Amino acid sequence: MGHDIEVTPSEVTELGAQLRFVAAEFEDSEDLASDYADEVGNDHLAHEVREFAENWHHKRRALMDTLKAFADKAKEAGEAFDGIEDQLVASLEGNG
Repeated sequence: MGHDIEVTPSEVTELGAQLRFVAAEFEDSEDLASDYADEVGNDHLAHEVREFAENWHHKRRALMDTLKAFADKAKEAGEAFDGIEDQLVASLEGNG
């Protein structure tokens, strides 16, 4: 049995804005893990903390880029659906 998903163009556009906000939050967050590496009291553990911080930095960058791309696509989709809806209404009213 299939299920329909109903979303409005404004909801899709809002999704884009929310994704952009999340991406900005990731971008503004700091790399705190590497700051604590020297505080752990064990050289091996400090190395692992630094390695984690470096990997997270790269993964976070990729995540931000993906979120921004999704945000842009959601905004474009919302605007496109709004445009189509406006054209259909105008057509039905005899203005298009």
